[in-house]
Amino acid sequence: MTSSPTFTDQQDATEGRSLGSQYQPFAGPHMTDPHPFFERLRREEPVTYSPMLDMWLVSRYDDISGVLKDPARFSNRDMLGSGTHLTDEAREVLARGFDTRHVLLGMDPPEHTRLRRLTNRGFTSKRIASMAPFIRDRTETLVDAFVADGRADLVQQLAYPLPVHVILGVMGVPHEDVWKIKRWSADWQQLAFEQVPPEQQVEMANGVLEFQQYCVRLIEDRRENPQDDLTSYLVAVEADGEALTLHELVMAIGASMLSAGHESTTALLANTWKLALEHGAWEQLREDRSLVLPFLEESTRFDSVSHAMIRTAREDVEVGGVPIPAGSRLLLLYAAGSRDESLCPHAATLDPRRDPAPRHLTFGRGTHFCLGAPLMRLQYEITTNALLDRLPDLRLVPDQDHGIWQSLVLRQMRHLHVTWTPAG
Repeated sequence: MTSSPTFTDQQDATEGRSLGSQYQPFAGPHMTDPHPFFERLRREEPVTYSPMLDMWLVSRYDDISGVLKDPARFSNRDMLGSGTHLTDEAREVLARGFDTRHVLLGMDPPEHTRLRRLTNRGFTSKRIASMAPFIRDRTETLVDAFVADGRADLVQQLAYPLPVHVILGVMGVPHEDVWKIKRWSADWQQLAFEQVPPEQQVEMANGVLEFQQYCVRLIEDRRENPQDDLTSYLVAVEADGEALTLHELVMAIGASMLSAGHESTTALLANTWKLALEHGAWEQLREDRSLVLPFLEESTRFDSVSHAMIRTAREDVEVGGVPIPAGSRLLLLYAAGSRDESLCPHAATLDPRRDPAPRHLTFGRGTHFCLGAPLMRLQYEITTNALLDRLPDLRLVPDQDHGIWQSLVLRQMRHLHVTWTPAG
C-alpha cells in the first residue's frame, strides 16, 4: 500500500514534473481554452501545488464541493488579497480608505451570516422581478442602436453596458455615472484578482479610493433623502437592533453590488451567446424557447466564466488525499469541477436537454452562493429572447480575436463580433 504524498514531496514534484508548476492562468492556452489542461489535472493531479500562485489547485467536483461546504476548516479571509503583490505606495493609498478585504466575499461565519442576512432582505425576488420592465426597455434600446447594421460586437454594444445600467438601477445610482463606476470597479477587481504591474498600481489604488468616497456620498444622501432603491434599504435596515456600519455599507454597496454586480454578468452573457453560436444551438433556441434557461445552466457548467474561487486552510487538512498545511491557500477551479465526469456523463459535451440539470459550480455553494444569480438569470433570459426575436439568423464572424482575459476568479471576452441579415 502506498502512503499519501507529504508536503515536501509535493514541493519537490513542482520542479518541472508537477502539473501545478505548468499552470499559467493569465496568458497562453490555459487562458484561451483551459479545459484540455483541466482534464489532465482531474485525471493525473486533481490536487496539486502551483508555485507561481503559491496556491493548491483543486480540480475535481467532489473535492471542490467538500471545501465549499466546510467553512469551519476552509476560510474566505484571503479571498480579496490573492492577486496583486502591492507596492508600498499602493498600500499607502489604500490605507487612506476602508479595508478592501472587509466584504461579503471575504468573510466567514458568524460575521458573514449577519451581513448576508441583512443584504438578503433587500435583494428579494420581488425586487428582482420588478426590474424586468427596465431590463427589457434598456435591452430594446441597445439592440435598436445596431439592429439595422447587420453586424455588431455583442460584448461592447450589449453585454458590457446592460448589466452595469441594471445594477445602477437597482441601487438607485445616477446612470450618468455608469462609466466612472465601470472604471473604478475594474480598478478594484484587478488589484484583488490579477497581477497588476507596479507602475499601474497607484493609479488603480486611487481609483478604489475615489469609488469608496463616492459610496460614502451616496450613503449620506440616502440618509437624508431615502428613495425606493436598494441603497436606501441597506442604509436603513437593522437586524436585532443592529444596523450596518459605514464601513460595511461602503463594502456592500461598492464591492458587493456596484462592482461584482455586473462584471460576472457581462462575462456570462457573452460566453453563453458565443457557445450557442459555436455549437449550432441558436436555431434550436429560437424554435424552442423552453430551452433558453436550461441552455444557460448547461453552458455555464460546460464553460464556467466564474473560473475559480479561493479558500484558506484553517488547519492541517487533506483534500483529495493530499495533505494541505494550515494557512495554505486553495484555488478551487470551478471551470474544471463543472466538467468532471462524476457530475454528469459525457461532461465534455454541451447538452441543454440534460434531465435533471447537473448542479454546476458557477454560482458557488453553501453560505457563499451568489447573491446576484437570480438577477443574472433574468438579464440573460430577457436579452437572449430579444436577440432570438430580432436577429434570428445570427452568426459568428469567423476567425475573430475575442480578446479573452482572465483574473484568478473570472474569465471574460472583450469582443463577440456577429453578423445577421438586416430586416427589409
